Amino acid sequence: MIAYTDAPAAVKKILLVEDSRLFSRVVEAALMRAGYQCVLAESATEALQLLVTETPDLILSDYDMPEMNGFDFRQAVLMNPNIRDIPFVFLTSFTDNSLVLQGLSMYALDFINKETPIPVIISKLNNIITSLQNEHSRSVRELKIAAETLNVKSIPVREPEVPGFKVHFWHQGFRGYPGGDFLDFVQVDGRFCFAFLGDIMGKKWQAWFFTFGFLSYIRAAIRFCVLDNDFNLDTIVQKINKLIYLDESLQNILSSLSLLLLDSETGEAHYTGAGDLPLIHYKAASRSVSTIQSSGLLLGLLEDGYYDKRTIALQPGDSLIIFTDGMIDIPSNGKKKSDYPFFVERISPYLSKPESFAHIRTKVLERINDSNQLDDASIIFIEKN
Repeated sequence: MIAYTDAPAAVKKILLVEDSRLFSRVVEAALMRAGYQCVLAESATEALQLLVTETPDLILSDYDMPEMNGFDFRQAVLMNPNIRDIPFVFLTSFTDNSLVLQGLSMYALDFINKETPIPVIISKLNNIITSLQNEHSRSVRELKIAAETLNVKSIPVREPEVPGFKVHFWHQGFRGYPGGDFLDFVQVDGRFCFAFLGDIMGKKWQAWFFTFGFLSYIRAAIRFCVLDNDFNLDTIVQKINKLIYLDESLQNILSSLSLLLLDSETGEAHYTGAGDLPLIHYKAASRSVSTIQSSGLLLGLLEDGYYDKRTIALQPGDSLIIFTDGMIDIPSNGKKKSDYPFFVERISPYLSKPESFAHIRTKVLERINDSNQLDDASIIFIEKN
């Protein structure tokens, strides 16, 4: 998700599907002058192959093409759940009323005549993309209002105060949407504090909707286990997993979970995970960085998640870092790749510095924006005083 550069706002990408090389080059040049990135496909078949790895902001397609015409191409796009929501516009010299109506009935946003002057075509596309951006902003605003009205939060307001530890967190939703990441802290007493971070498998607000069910089960399981004086993280997560697995409303909804228990009396951190990324452990004495991998399965996958537990003895200056995969997903040649080692390498130089999290926030986290973010990004950073 992170390119770690001071990148400008994301350039909108348009996939142009056109078998006429001359016309496609003319339109491509005009789109680039207007500030767009243009990807060319000479046939619908080639376009479908490109869409396996490319995710354009808009598809601009001819109607009359060899092998597969524009309508068949549009149907193929609509049948694919991974690409059917990409905005679609026809650009063709076939403008018979019946064809226009048929194209618009396939949820195309417009049916533009090729004889239209190029500046007008670009203006139409500008208007469409601006309208889509405005709709996105309204959707985000309405979701935030709904969350505030219901008084439901998947991200805490402030860090807990835990004797012997400094606890920090940071979260940024993908393009402003409430997403599937959730985190929280449960302060038991002056000695014990739980910290947990999870990521619901799903997209945008659809995943966000389920975070509250997961959060409720996790908080309740922790509280009940504490009442029973049970601080074994593996049994706590197993109880959480069984509740989720048996909940019919959460069927086929999976989530990762990283769970830590901080003990102010011993200076230890207890850890278990469910399908999460390896925890990063920085040792100040040796200035070394290692990772700790859990073996547990994603929450809700099986009735028995096979969870383990680790105890980590922390010395002054040591740090523990848990984070979601949005921190390691980075754009690469038009597609997404996950690069865990790169993220570790990127933050490692700051771990030995005083106020290390402040450096990581400034040098790494605050450089995340729409141009390099591919998913929700969340991190909990714990340092031993």
